[in-house]
Amino acid sequence: MNTEIEGVILAGGESKRMGTNKSLIKLNTKPLIQHVYARLINQVSHVTINTNQPIDTFPENIQFQDLILHNPGPLAGIQAGLFYAKQNWVQFCPNDCPFLPINLVEKLSFCIKDKGPTIILPSLFDRLEPVFMLCHRSLLKNLEDFISAGGRKMELWIKENNYKAVNFLDPKAFVNINTHSELLKIEKENK
Repeated sequence: MNTEIEGVILAGGESKRMGTNKSLIKLNTKPLIQHVYARLINQVSHVTINTNQPIDTFPENIQFQDLILHNPGPLAGIQAGLFYAKQNWVQFCPNDCPFLPINLVEKLSFCIKDKGPTIILPSLFDRLEPVFMLCHRSLLKNLEDFISAGGRKMELWIKENNYKAVNFLDPKAFVNINTHSELLKIEKENK
């Protein structure tokens, strides 16, 4: 556990493709967000949840809403997470990735150095996994300016900043579940 990094689960999306709140969809009898929480909680000092629909299975005092309205996507959740952060570093994870690595924070935080990168994120087969970023809260104003200027693409914002990618090898590690058919496929594969 890294006591100098906190975790934020991004669960503020509209779940349009799923048709219902993805956080509460069950994979093997357990809500997706519970899978993510269980894998993240032992890696960070504490976990909070960015959600615009309160989740009854978690205490209210660890949940917070987007501060920027008009749906700028996951960047709004990241902005709110950095705004409310108590630590300098925040590990973000989406609510629909039940197999996130149990060594995610350990591998990413290894790159924290004096005057080092302010965003550290995983890469799988040379593809960035931006919603799993470890981000320094000093980027809050920078992100707010990006969103105010109409920016919505997370990868574009990341590449405008000092970032480092860390290679991961497990193809299942960052699988996210967006539809009922994806959920059924993963349930079959994990029986």
